[in-house]
Amino acid sequence: MADSFDRGDRARKFTEELQFIDAPDHPSVRELAAYFERKRGNRDLLDRADIDPVEIARFMPNMIIAESVDEGRDFRTRLFGTALVELLGEERTGKLFSDFAEEGAAFSSRNPDSVQQRWTYITQRAFSSRKPVFVNVPFAASGRLYLIGHCLSVPMTAGGTEPVQMIGALFVARADQPAR
Repeated sequence: MADSFDRGDRARKFTEELQFIDAPDHPSVRELAAYFERKRGNRDLLDRADIDPVEIARFMPNMIIAESVDEGRDFRTRLFGTALVELLGEERTGKLFSDFAEEGAAFSSRNPDSVQQRWTYITQRAFSSRKPVFVNVPFAASGRLYLIGHCLSVPMTAGGTEPVQMIGALFVARADQPAR
């Protein structure tokens, strides 16, 4: 993994790409995904009423809940966990994804438009597939990869049959440490 810290074009290219994966590779994402799967049962989609915050209290600081706006063209954040606020430096509860600010020079050279597009793209992918989406998001500073965000985005209904909300989480680990 040492070459993940390379400088130059290879490192920049790697840090600009989302990595969609078939199954979660971070233990907290695996556990949360299993919880959502159990709660979904034999239905096509998880329902918001299935979630008991007490059962997942230890994950709440890393969680996000967003609702679809304008038929999924944008999303409004209803919950943005305290660990996410601390990591990204912005309270996003109540904000549209299209209003998200830059995630800070400490994490990326991306401009605000690409940050908004990334959050929207991941969420729209979960909505359109009607299935959980697992993503690894590289964070970089000075052209050097040093953190990986392990993400989960799960579409939810709110008493109906169509997805209207997303529940997800982001857990961060050092890039030079394998997910266990």
